[in-house]
Amino acid sequence: MTRLAVVSLALLLAACSDGPATSTEASGTDPGTSNTPQTTGATDDLAPTGTTTSTAGDPTTTGPGDPVTTATTGTTDDLVTTGDPLTGTTTTADTDTTTEPPPEPICTDPPACGDVEATATEHRLELLDGCAFALKPNNFAAGIARADALLARAGTAVTIDDVLGQLNREGVPGLSAYQADRMKNHDYTGFRWNDGDGAVNYWYPQGITGSSDARADGKVSGRRLLLVSWYHKIDREPTDPPARGVRLSLVDITDLDAIRYRHLLLVTPTGDGPDVNFAAANTSSGNALHAGGIVWLGDRLYVASTSAGFRVYDMSRIFETTASDDDTKIGISGGEVNAHTYRYAVPEIGRYSLTDESCPLRFSAVALDRTADPPVFVTAEYMTDLTGRLARWPVDLDSSELVTNGGTVFARDAALAGQSRIQGAVTHEGVYYMSCSSQASQWGRLYRNLPGSMSEITAWPDGPEDLYVERDLKLIWTAAEHPNKRVNVGIPMQGY
Repeated sequence: MTRLAVVSLALLLAACSDGPATSTEASGTDPGTSNTPQTTGATDDLAPTGTTTSTAGDPTTTGPGDPVTTATTGTTDDLVTTGDPLTGTTTTADTDTTTEPPPEPICTDPPACGDVEATATEHRLELLDGCAFALKPNNFAAGIARADALLARAGTAVTIDDVLGQLNREGVPGLSAYQADRMKNHDYTGFRWNDGDGAVNYWYPQGITGSSDARADGKVSGRRLLLVSWYHKIDREPTDPPARGVRLSLVDITDLDAIRYRHLLLVTPTGDGPDVNFAAANTSSGNALHAGGIVWLGDRLYVASTSAGFRVYDMSRIFETTASDDDTKIGISGGEVNAHTYRYAVPEIGRYSLTDESCPLRFSAVALDRTADPPVFVTAEYMTDLTGRLARWPVDLDSSELVTNGGTVFARDAALAGQSRIQGAVTHEGVYYMSCSSQASQWGRLYRNLPGSMSEITAWPDGPEDLYVERDLKLIWTAAEHPNKRVNVGIPMQGY
């Protein structure tokens, strides 16, 4: 297995010319709680095109803690140290303005897929060849044009500041006694949703991101913000209407004693030109997109699409609905703009999907590492055994786009995690963090590791999901998913 180390004259000339399988993902269940599996195939994530016929005019839808000790055996929870073995190479481009710089080395001899599904050792993280995994963007220019046409037809474009001025729900400071007892050995911070959102059994929180991902200075409009994704969980029969997709909670955590938030709906533009419309963020099977992980970068929101890659939404193209009293309606019809009662909607503008040549990979979660060189998105696979893998995808912070090579995004590297039920993962300053459910009875654990090493363990709540790093405060956050146990909790990062 070789990689191209030196760019030959032939490759330079070629560069200047024109020239996956069905998977099943559980949402992270613990013994004695509801099981929320999602089965999707690659066809569930086909991007909308200009020839799509809109059907969104007026459809109906239904909707105890472990001790604080260092461990390498997976039997106790906690402690600290640092390390940074990840020293990726960087390439300096030719600055000659008259000649295109040669491309960076590309993956010319990807490994066999069996080589990236190796036998795992529990609690041991082993690096894999990232060349096995590749994504390709669809036509973002067309997607942006369609979103703009949708905003023009709706006539109600708003800014993020407009939405922040209309936060209509209050969170509850602190954790529930049940979850606080688990986290008692940590200097935790956090909050709960209001009673209705904390108990609802058909919306489940999954992904988490925030202003520290979105902006270099960690603030949006001068505020500390969180975004949390929820998927619409319904038990469907073949004759049932489709689900209501994915909603976002935009949360102002600037003052943790005065939490305010609002829900927005993610939507998929359909049709084209004067007929452009929108539908919920569902798969072709009628289920909601699982949205197991999210990253807010610049104005773009990346949402994990389990069997395919990412759907990308634009936080600078939010629009307001004009009617919000009928929860069965979505789309523009009869002079009304409906989004299942939600006042604000966020449109999709594009997708990154696994290439035909890529090995299969699940996108159960995603997080941003701004400390890596280059910066990366970290994705994780939820598996009930130890075969779950992580992959890290290079991203350009200025453009908020994944970095392509010849039109393809290759994973910078990958890893066999050696942990089961990974609900979220991130790297930060060289250390891998993995949020895993059902590790000590119903309780989750946050594992910390370095490549080739054995994990250290931190107590983590019941039902933990995706991970988010708030850099300036050195906090690592997760959202817990189960009804009546829901908390959003952050603890100080501990390193390895």
